[in-house]
Amino acid sequence: MSDHSSWMNLHNHSIHSDGDFSPEQIAAEASRGCLTHVAITDHFETAKVRRCLKSEGLDDYIREIRSLNERYDGSLRVLAGVEIDTNPDRCVLEELPVDRLNRLDLVLFEFVNDEWNGGSSLAEIAPLIDSIKVPCGLVHTDFARVFQSFSPCDVAEMLASHDLFAEVNTASIYKRQGIPYYEHAERYYRAFHDKVRISIGTDAHRTLREVSNLGRGYAFIDRLGAADDLVEIK
Repeated sequence: MSDHSSWMNLHNHSIHSDGDFSPEQIAAEASRGCLTHVAITDHFETAKVRRCLKSEGLDDYIREIRSLNERYDGSLRVLAGVEIDTNPDRCVLEELPVDRLNRLDLVLFEFVNDEWNGGSSLAEIAPLIDSIKVPCGLVHTDFARVFQSFSPCDVAEMLASHDLFAEVNTASIYKRQGIPYYEHAERYYRAFHDKVRISIGTDAHRTLREVSNLGRGYAFIDRLGAADDLVEIK
């Protein structure tokens, strides 16, 4: 492992949506892997997946994750989050329960500005993002493609204006021409320095080892000299 004071995976799916493992199993794997923070971030109110977390189950979900956090008593911070699909055909964004989302530790948004996946533009979802008071981030974003009409500096300013962090997602599915999205977008991440926080997520679904398989993400951060840009979630 790289010499980082915090070793975080802020993107994992459990049996509360389309993952194969319970929050307890994910937390146990994170502890075995010596992580300091692990987030459970299940798909929320979307038709994208057959099983997703619903609004009526959100309070129980938060309680379950909070109890895990208490169990680890500071040795591992277990965070409660959700992933929101910005495709309006699959998620009714204007009906999301913002007051209850604000009880979470973080909120992830997928497919922002991604026309290929029907995602809403950043401008369209800005009112929702700005109404959420916990840390929010854009995940598995192919910045070099979906923001290709903007300069890296302009994208940095756009994200910073809404206090959004940007994820380095190491899941094998998020590649073009065999190259991870984040590698294609290195110039964007360099422009984020001192402006936009960065997270690392493995998008774990099917294998527990992915929970602690953070080496590629941290190697990328180290190559950029961006360790100080990593997001901090209390």
